[in-house]
Amino acid sequence: MDHRTSGVTMSYRELGEGTGDPLVLLHAFPLNGRMFEPQMAAFSGERRVVAPDYPGFGRSPRTPAQPDVHYYAEGVRSLLDRLHFERVVLGGVSMGGYVAFECMRLFPERVSALVLANTRPEPDSDEIRESRNEMALRVAQEGIEVLVELQMERLLAPEALHNDEQLVEKIRTMILENSPDGAVAALGAMRERPDSTPLLGEIDVPTLVVGGEEDGISSPEVMGAMAAKIRGANHVTIPGTSHLSNLEAPEKFNTALKEFLEGIG
Repeated sequence: MDHRTSGVTMSYRELGEGTGDPLVLLHAFPLNGRMFEPQMAAFSGERRVVAPDYPGFGRSPRTPAQPDVHYYAEGVRSLLDRLHFERVVLGGVSMGGYVAFECMRLFPERVSALVLANTRPEPDSDEIRESRNEMALRVAQEGIEVLVELQMERLLAPEALHNDEQLVEKIRTMILENSPDGAVAALGAMRERPDSTPLLGEIDVPTLVVGGEEDGISSPEVMGAMAAKIRGANHVTIPGTSHLSNLEAPEKFNTALKEFLEGIG
């Protein structure tokens, strides 16, 4: 389905029905909403599950200008309006977490619970900002394919990278479904994102913080420190996984999410 917001079309997948608050899942860079297929299958029995594609990712046309995280969050709000969702359980993996933080700044009253997976509240260091600039330049010059080469080892634990050909191929295919323009825009938005650390103490909804034991980007230490700053947050570390814990170990990820959702009613 396509949803036009502020002149930009935002595509999304939707599955399920039920009385629970809808579950809206925001994807990692450089993937798209298809990364949540295991969660859509697992949770669509009791609630609606929606996974949008950011502009320029998946089936969404690219953004006309350089967006910031505010722009992506406004797209999420517009999608909630379009679907008549008053309140949702909002989840984000990696970049999806950065967008979720911005959603909590803009419309916290519409979020009944929060899931922060493989993400971090701090802004980019100078070193990471520079690496994003270099990556954006290479994508602009060489195309989206370069992200397969640059990102795969950062996204997956060695075990999955070397032994799970099906998962590697799924991620490769997903990366190639996105546009170079969309990737360059997202790299700029992540590079310029604000510090969300001050927000953590203001979050007053049930929150699940879940990450991978082998995640070099959002380490268990980073995730644990973030969880400690959010009142009452649950912190789960999934063994043997890196930056895409929901895809690397979907059953364990889904178990953690199921227990969390059952705990909040």
